[in-house]
Amino acid sequence: MKKSDASIVAVTTSHGVMHAYLVILPALIPLMVEELGNLTLLAYIASLVTFFYGWGSLPVGFLADKISKKMLIMLSMIACGFASIIVGLSGNINLTAIGMILIGIGASLYHPPGYGHMALLSLEMRGRYMGIQGLGGDLGMAVAYITSAALGINLGWRMTFLLWGIVGILMAVIDLYIIEDVPTNLDEKSIPKKGILSTIGIMFSTEQRTNLLLVLLVVMLSGGLWSGVSQWILTYINQTKDISLLIAGGLSTIQYTVGAFAQLIGGELSDKIGRKIILIIGFIFYAASLIALVLAPGNFLILLTLVVLLGFTFYVTQAPLSALLGDIAPKNTVGIAYGINFTVKYGFGSILPFMATWISANYGLDYVFYFFAVLSILALIITLPVKEEKN
Repeated sequence: MKKSDASIVAVTTSHGVMHAYLVILPALIPLMVEELGNLTLLAYIASLVTFFYGWGSLPVGFLADKISKKMLIMLSMIACGFASIIVGLSGNINLTAIGMILIGIGASLYHPPGYGHMALLSLEMRGRYMGIQGLGGDLGMAVAYITSAALGINLGWRMTFLLWGIVGILMAVIDLYIIEDVPTNLDEKSIPKKGILSTIGIMFSTEQRTNLLLVLLVVMLSGGLWSGVSQWILTYINQTKDISLLIAGGLSTIQYTVGAFAQLIGGELSDKIGRKIILIIGFIFYAASLIALVLAPGNFLILLTLVVLLGFTFYVTQAPLSALLGDIAPKNTVGIAYGINFTVKYGFGSILPFMATWISANYGLDYVFYFFAVLSILALIITLPVKEEKN
């Protein structure tokens, strides 16, 4: 394997490990609830993780244009690893919350340098590269859901967090020796050396400003859908559909496994037939699948079919959405572009899971998934006026 190919594999694998940390808590909530507090309290902690994860992306995006992307990816792995160990050793709900917030901060270090790295590697086939990047993230979530549920049942939730902590530290060591930094052109490097506001101004000075704003609105709704559904789906299947925790974890794993390959398909198709059409089709069928999940009985085969549809229809939109941003944003501000992207996606987007938690406490879990269906339809409506930039 070429060193550059090995570097791509390491960056992609780190993406998977980072995303694993974001779903360990949702996977283990049914086991943690008796010891640490009620379901609503743990759901709010999970929403806080997304909040810090999203808002941390903005300053990290600025740094990703100025310092080593490799170093930031390594720091993400180290921070998440140690924070996971803190959760595993925590003796009360307060320390658990602190550890989970630190996981959110550590995870925020990854996306701007990781996606910036991929954007600088890709030109005509940016959708393919973003699909590969998304593949790693979704496989990480798939592995984390089923292994965390299985380990939690057999070893306890604390040991599960400790083991994932070791994984992050080992991944940082691998990154140190394998990842190769991809520098921006020297003649472009001088521009981002200005302050963060000036750099953002350069990004929004593009003639694609209106498209950029529309895309970021879609990104925000997409982030709310990702974090919200990830937070609730295992618990929903377990409690509302009366499916055992291990099988519910397996169904969640299937969703993200299907989603991983949907990222590749969406990226390839967006290079061939356009980003916008994939987004429109994906959001239509994702909304329909969410409504069908609420109406479905607790039959395993029916739930399996719906989980597959949910995984495919949502994640087929993710690589086209990331590639569309790369098409629009100036190349010398690619780090801050993806920093803003993930700040909007998980920072502003984290407000939506908070709303979903309130809905669950007051109206029940069924209405949470109706709420997500409405968000998907809204994302579709905002996508319609986007003018696609052809490469």
